Amino acid sequence: MSAQHDSIVALASRLVTTPSCAGIDPPEAVLQVARAWLEENGLAPRLLHDGEGRAVAVLVEIQSAEPGPVLCLDACIDTAPAGDPGQWSAPPFSGAVRDGRLLGRGAADSKAGVAILAHVARHFAKSGLPRGTLHVLFGADEHTGRFGGVRAYLDAVGRPPDAASLGYPGNDGVINGSRGFLRARLRFAGVAAHSGDAERRGVNALSKAATFALTLAEPAFPDVHDDVFSFGPAATVTRIEGGEGFSVVPDLAVCHVDIRLTRAFDAALATRWLKDIVGAVDAEAGIEIVDSWPAYVVPRDDRLVQSFTRAASAAFGRPFAADVCGPSNIGNLLAARGVPTVCAPGVSFGNMHATDEWADISSIGPVYAMYCEAALSFLSRP
Repeated sequence: MSAQHDSIVALASRLVTTPSCAGIDPPEAVLQVARAWLEENGLAPRLLHDGEGRAVAVLVEIQSAEPGPVLCLDACIDTAPAGDPGQWSAPPFSGAVRDGRLLGRGAADSKAGVAILAHVARHFAKSGLPRGTLHVLFGADEHTGRFGGVRAYLDAVGRPPDAASLGYPGNDGVINGSRGFLRARLRFAGVAAHSGDAERRGVNALSKAATFALTLAEPAFPDVHDDVFSFGPAATVTRIEGGEGFSVVPDLAVCHVDIRLTRAFDAALATRWLKDIVGAVDAEAGIEIVDSWPAYVVPRDDRLVQSFTRAASAAFGRPFAADVCGPSNIGNLLAARGVPTVCAPGVSFGNMHATDEWADISSIGPVYAMYCEAALSFLSRP
């Protein structure tokens, strides 16, 4: 294997051995690993902080002498929690390479991607760019759902980039759009009573929440067809809270709902749809919209999409096409800021967010080659 490949694997392994589970491990340590490597290789990384002064990202900026577009290549450096270490066949932060696989939490999502993009940054820092600017960003606040790294980046650079690519694992295609989401918190009120009282039975708030949850088990959406998101919207009850002990009829139940949006079934329509369903269960229930991002699609003939589909096809030696996906991603936030975004093909993997996560190191070479070619193609054309 090439020295370049070995260097990428070595950096990815170091990143895996530095725990960065979102909401558990402070991100400074893993950000410092990436920052130190970039400095050792002649780059000038910037550590970015959120509004509360917490380190949330590392950014490298590479500029050409010729004016042109700004392309951001982003990969998250934090991870999902590792769960019970006893269920792993190797320690979750071993970073070991065995049978052609890099093992450990974050090996696939997305520390292999971070290591690849660090080397892409080094490549262009040495070779130069034909025009424009390349931003390489490693965010440490993605798996929390806050996306603080990208938010800090947008604040730091002054104006959004002209395009972005996200370094997630998997190489079935180029993702050029995703459903959006609307997240709501519902409050169903009841009347408390002693659960053993033969006469005063009260009103059970949890029963209301359960009725609502069963309604959403097989949701009936409005007939709003979307040619791109042909699989349509979705709605899921993700959490129900309420009740204390055994002898009290619950007088409050809180229900969390996640609704996946398409362009035709947007946040306004989803909110009305949700209110109708909730109102049929309890006209007095409270509805709090917690967060929402719209669905987005980058046209297949867009320069960004074309650059990555052609580069991926050449690097992997098979045809690549662009398609949308069901889960949301940072692209929803960026698209809402007017930034066309794709999820570029990444490493082959297994057990992402599960026990014994791994990344196939033989897929590193094609991913690296694709990024170099795609970035060059995007920045070369006027």
